[in-house]
Amino acid sequence: MEREFAVLEEKIADAAARIGGQYFQLPVADADSVYRERVYCYELYHQLRCVWQEFPFSLGGEVDKARHPHFRNGPYARSKPDLLVHEPGNMDRNLACVEVKPCSGGAGEFRDDLKKLTWFCHHARYHRGVFLVYGAQEGETREYDLLNAKLRRAVQDNGEIDLARIAVFAHVAVGQRAERVNL
Repeated sequence: MEREFAVLEEKIADAAARIGGQYFQLPVADADSVYRERVYCYELYHQLRCVWQEFPFSLGGEVDKARHPHFRNGPYARSKPDLLVHEPGNMDRNLACVEVKPCSGGAGEFRDDLKKLTWFCHHARYHRGVFLVYGAQEGETREYDLLNAKLRRAVQDNGEIDLARIAVFAHVAVGQRAERVNL
């Protein structure tokens, strides 16, 4: 599955580069544009479908896990991950669970998504998690200093997050590929 995950990483990077400005930051009448996670996620889903080709997995958006036996009474029983890459009906073909956050999200929001991704990997047999942060904060450099600092705060002293199972990506600007962030 590691080879297939590497293919997925390329597809995510390519799809992110195809996301237009109106989906990256939503224009608002008489106000500054804003980051809207749902708008970005729906366009990411669309762009992934455009580059999916013959990839042997299903791409699902916000799949409801409420009645799934692996989730009953668990901490994520009502969870709806942003995207799932899997073969429906086959727990041995759960490739990736994807969570997306705008750069404006707080360390607590990052922590919650990273915990969810870890849980999906450990308890729902997903091969890997993907955490994609989009946008850039004022003063952020090419090396993603602010993002790295926020991610480090999110995982600090938290044994519930397994970064060995999660690929972190940053998509900092329209027209650019999402890039893997090493923590």
